[in-house]
Amino acid sequence: MGTTSDLARFIAEDELSAVPREVVDRAKIALTDGLGCALAGAPFESSAIVLDYIRDIGGAPQATIIGTGLKASPGDAALANGMLASALLYDDTSLAMHGHSTATLLPVLLAYGEMHGKSGRELIEAYLVGFEVEAVIGAALEPEHYEHGWHATATIGALGATAAACRLLSLPARQVSMALGIATSHAGGARQNFGTMMQAFHGGMPARNGVVAAELARRGFTADANMIEAPRGFFALFGPGTRKVEADTAALGRQWALERPVLALKLYPCGFPVFRPIEATMELAIEHDIDPGEVEHISCRVHYLIPETVFHVNPRTGLEGKTSLPYAVSRALIDRTMGLAQFTDAKVQDGSVREIMKKVRVEVLPGYGRDDGGAAVNSIAAPAIVDITLKDGRTLSRRVEHYRGDPNRPLGTDDVAAKFRDCAGAVLDADAAEAVLDMMVHLEDLENTRDLIARITV
Repeated sequence: MGTTSDLARFIAEDELSAVPREVVDRAKIALTDGLGCALAGAPFESSAIVLDYIRDIGGAPQATIIGTGLKASPGDAALANGMLASALLYDDTSLAMHGHSTATLLPVLLAYGEMHGKSGRELIEAYLVGFEVEAVIGAALEPEHYEHGWHATATIGALGATAAACRLLSLPARQVSMALGIATSHAGGARQNFGTMMQAFHGGMPARNGVVAAELARRGFTADANMIEAPRGFFALFGPGTRKVEADTAALGRQWALERPVLALKLYPCGFPVFRPIEATMELAIEHDIDPGEVEHISCRVHYLIPETVFHVNPRTGLEGKTSLPYAVSRALIDRTMGLAQFTDAKVQDGSVREIMKKVRVEVLPGYGRDDGGAAVNSIAAPAIVDITLKDGRTLSRRVEHYRGDPNRPLGTDDVAAKFRDCAGAVLDADAAEAVLDMMVHLEDLENTRDLIARITV
């Protein structure tokens, strides 16, 4: 027996009868947030391109692309809905996976939930199964996987999406092992594509791959039964080689990743690595009423992986601005707020912000370098320090350990609801958005996913 078979048994056979209430509640929060992000992403330019492609290729109209009246095959609907959920870079992050779990899982739940009339409780169970699989694989691969340039959302997410799909299709463990093997050959996604439309596509790819893997396995398609831990399997290809994960797999169904502080929600529609510098800069700008014209230079000290993740030092588009530390800090200083309006092409190309960007230096925070302890710390969890030196000689400094939405500083229920209303308002009127929000708050009581889908179809 090995990792693949252990995961397959958990996916197929665990009754999930003793899931703690807080775990269910966190799953519902994540799904509510993810659904709001997808609704907000429906009108976005990159989403429109994918929707146009899906209209052209046709296919069996079995599952709905939310925020639209378009139906597609389950795989294409999952692809589109994952793209929508990721389009604005507003979706949550799992520190256990070092990637965006909900964007990879929610599209699978929506597609199969609608096709097979699944209940809200079944959706929650499939989400938890997928989340836990991603957490186990993520713990085995990080940080080497991320450092090598892989985007865990697309790679590890393919296995999580497969797990959720297999659970909703009630596949036996043998077929689940095959599906995980199939998904391994589908997995891929490079961080070099950050700052382009492809970054959001990484949310849709694994969702579609999970559907395809489950559907093929259901029909008898085969793959290596030990593909995750095999000598040339997932661990060997995507990480530092086979690692012992027996303790993690043995705990599946008894201990839950979501019991730990691993789920981070976003208040800003951009890459997580810039959140702490954004908040430090805004706090200083507001507290000291800083005139941007009086700034001599700005120093941002961060974990060594941050500059390698948000690497656009001279962004020219709104998408590149979402993964640019110099731009994020400069815009936060000028506007003192960071919403969708701050990440347009025009905002990034504005002369005033570009003058500030020239004054921003990004440095590695002592103790968080590659060789002095930083490699042992998840970069998403590391603190940041921003120093703003003014022309009058003063230096103002702020250290941020936990940003708002960080698992150790989680958003409140009202914050999550407010974000959902704001996002859903992109395609739904206020009454419709409120009705959907109520469904998500009481998701375990939903009898049929089709009732939810009807509310989010425009």
